[in-house]
Amino acid sequence: MMLRLTLHQMRASAGRLVAAGIAIMLGTAFVAASLLATATIERTTYNSVSSSYSGADLVVVASGGLTDDDLASIAAVEDVDAVHTMALLGAEASGPSRTEYVTLGGAAPDSSLESADLAEGELPTAPGQVALTTAVAERLQVGIGDEISSSVEYWEADPDSPDGGTNQSQTATLTVVGLLDEPDAFLFNRASALIEPEQLSELLTLVWDGDPAHYELTLALAGGADLEDVRDAVGGLVDPGVHVRTVEEQAKVTTAQLTGNDQIMTVLLLAFATVALAVAALVITNTFQVLVAQRTRTLALLRCVGAAKAQVRRSVLLEAAILGTLASIAGIALGSGLVAAGLAVLSTLELEVPIDAGLTLTPAVILAPLITGVLVTTAAALVPARMATRVAPLAALHPMEGRDAPRAGRARAVLSTALLVGGFGLLALAMVAVRSSGSDSEDTILLALGVGLLGGIVSLVGLLVGSVFVVPRLIRLVGRLAGRGVTGKIAIANSVRNPKRTASTASALLIGVALVTMMSTGAMSARETLTNELDARFPVDLSVATGDSLSDVQISAVEKVDGVTESVLLSRRDVDAANEDGTSTWLTVAAVEEGELQNVLRDPAAAQPEPGIVVVPSEMASWQGIKDGDRLTLSGSGPEAGSAEVTVTARVTGLDGMVALLDPATFAELGEVAPASMLWARLADDANERDAVRSVQSTLTDLSETVDGLQAPEISGAAVERAAYGQVVDTLLAVVVGLLGVSVVIALVGVANTLSLSVIERRRESAMLRALGLTKAQLRGMLALEGVLIAGAGALIGAIAGLLYGWAGSTVMLSSVAEVPLMVPWRDLALVAAVALVAGLLASALPARSAVRTSPVAALGVE
Repeated sequence: MMLRLTLHQMRASAGRLVAAGIAIMLGTAFVAASLLATATIERTTYNSVSSSYSGADLVVVASGGLTDDDLASIAAVEDVDAVHTMALLGAEASGPSRTEYVTLGGAAPDSSLESADLAEGELPTAPGQVALTTAVAERLQVGIGDEISSSVEYWEADPDSPDGGTNQSQTATLTVVGLLDEPDAFLFNRASALIEPEQLSELLTLVWDGDPAHYELTLALAGGADLEDVRDAVGGLVDPGVHVRTVEEQAKVTTAQLTGNDQIMTVLLLAFATVALAVAALVITNTFQVLVAQRTRTLALLRCVGAAKAQVRRSVLLEAAILGTLASIAGIALGSGLVAAGLAVLSTLELEVPIDAGLTLTPAVILAPLITGVLVTTAAALVPARMATRVAPLAALHPMEGRDAPRAGRARAVLSTALLVGGFGLLALAMVAVRSSGSDSEDTILLALGVGLLGGIVSLVGLLVGSVFVVPRLIRLVGRLAGRGVTGKIAIANSVRNPKRTASTASALLIGVALVTMMSTGAMSARETLTNELDARFPVDLSVATGDSLSDVQISAVEKVDGVTESVLLSRRDVDAANEDGTSTWLTVAAVEEGELQNVLRDPAAAQPEPGIVVVPSEMASWQGIKDGDRLTLSGSGPEAGSAEVTVTARVTGLDGMVALLDPATFAELGEVAPASMLWARLADDANERDAVRSVQSTLTDLSETVDGLQAPEISGAAVERAAYGQVVDTLLAVVVGLLGVSVVIALVGVANTLSLSVIERRRESAMLRALGLTKAQLRGMLALEGVLIAGAGALIGAIAGLLYGWAGSTVMLSSVAEVPLMVPWRDLALVAAVALVAGLLASALPARSAVRTSPVAALGVE
């Protein structure tokens, strides 16, 4: 009986239920899409990374490096069929008329270990053979069967030399036997030229002065070998800090490193889904309140003929459960379809990372959104279900008049104040803790993030609890300016007649606007902070360097490349560096004239040397065991007198690269200033960084065809990496604002529902106004003003809250990196405000249509 009645009521109220269904559908679509998208990202990254290890059974990773003896010991382990070192070596490759800097690697001794993909020909199997990537072969203008020469520089010790040794080069003639596909973007350890393994081993021994270091090995095991036994045997031969992993384990480790953490994306997207579902819950509550109000007389009649309170309550909850189930199924289909469509589009694009276009529907992808959607919908209907049983049957059969709802009590005010003070106090504590600690400890940051997140949630709850006091007052204040006529005054009075419902409706919009504003503010503040930090870390857009000196034609060619705006030349030399603690190492130092770096570096302060100071990049400092503030004695050969020594203080900065900087005077004391061997260039702000770097590479390769005797320079572009970070921030901002924008759309359904309920409750009142002379246009205008006032109040409070949360969040997350400025996204704020006000106006259209279609006489009648 009640089931049939419930289904009949759902069919009768299909139009209004569709609006609520869309809200829950969008929320569950978020959940399904989040799970699917995260799985796809992880699978794509994992596949790209694992392919670099080809058919290996084990991977050995040693941060400190392994020797040739270590390799021999590992190869001698029972059931180890082949060992392949993934060591790389820089070399100069020359074709018939062109020269280019390439990265040499060794072809795998066993085909199962080869990660390179052949486009044509075969892999090197004997000394004197080489396989090139198609891009390198094209630039050198060579093909299969052609010969190139390779030159590898190394240091040869010579006690009789003033410098203790001389730079030498090992030249070999290589025949191109194969062409390789370009490696994926994630495969950063791929070589651009492969040679026979023994030939690479000889070059490594030469360059490393007899003791080459191998940082990563892949192992192929014999058929039927026990993987764990071999792993234990290999692990027993190396130091405890050396990792012996399966390919799956190593791929997961590398994937986690590339993505920061393989769960961050899931948590981030599911957080947005939670927001959408929370807003949808508010909308559903409003929708069922409207339905209950519409059915007041029907429910009262059911009570009169014997229906119990529990039956009425169960009927409303059953309706919500059915709605939640149907909407959740539609949401799963929508989320899956969106991800599938996105993957289909991405698979047609020429991306540097191959996208796995497959869609895997796991039980979690189906059950999690379904269960979540049903629970949220049912829970949101609890309050309306309770309301459906609170009115006495006989009282409910009387004509329904608009009644002023009771005002919120003192207890709510005290609770709201306590939550706001406590929440913002926790936020302030997190901000102060991160700033004052000056620590970049992950534990400190995570603790501060936890405290800040808790503070944000608590304060937001306090804001929602207290909105019943703030929203009506704000509507009255704004209404005095917007509604001066009779209809305006009535609209203001009606907007605040039921403060709880008005606050609930405004709160749904408040949450959406607050989160959009928060992400926009946070992203702008984060972008400004990260830009400053990246400028300090990567102050050099483009670096071109040779072992000896750059020729005038090479310098001129780089400066003429489209996108290069400024350049400066640097002289380099290798020096010994003795520390006060008795340890010694070597440094490559460079210097330029004072003031020349100002126009080239993104952040001159990060790399501007001073007298008595040597600026050491953090990577070089870590590699060479140098700490900030160390006193170093640098020694080099003077132009006439034997060895000169200079004592300087090390300043370790975030500067990228492996070249330390000295001021010109100190540099000159170390010996005769050599010709410039390095050029730093700055790119235009609107230049495409990747295209500019490739253009410089192609230009210098083309130049080697027309000018004899040019040394192939090594080209690196920190601008590409810096731009990649910026693109990540921009992309995340666009995605996040787009996702949260949906919650604003969902919230606007709540505005329409509130106005509809207001129309239902004031049916006789509106008819009375019409009978007294209020026109249809004035009635529409009155409802439109109500919608605009409610939407405007929610948007205004949400924007202010979003600004505070965005700045606080970015401060907690980034204060350990740099000072975080408050960036107000004025454009986004204006756009959100305009959308909210226009949408509030549109939300009044249907309720206004319903109000004016009922004649005054019919509305004043008693059924």
